[in-house]
Amino acid sequence: LLAFSFFAAKVIDYSLRNVLNEMIYVPLDFDSRYLGKEVIGVFGNRFGKSGISLVLSGLGYVFGSFGLSELTKMTSVVGTI
Repeated sequence: LLAFSFFAAKVIDYSLRNVLNEMIYVPLDFDSRYLGKEVIGVFGNRFGKSGISLVLSGLGYVFGSFGLSELTKMTSVVGTI
């Protein structure tokens, strides 16, 4: 179940997020596209990782500490969406 959850998360990450990420840049000219990818690549990924860290910390605060089994359940639920 854990392996399937990680597999589903990676499939969604590759198929959905990467496509949507590239669709953002289609209407831009070359220079704006290049600069936009650089800025988002540096700041967006770092703030995204820190943002999910804050979300997980908030979940831990609201629901109490949760272990690997609860995290696996949340990953499988999110993977099916």
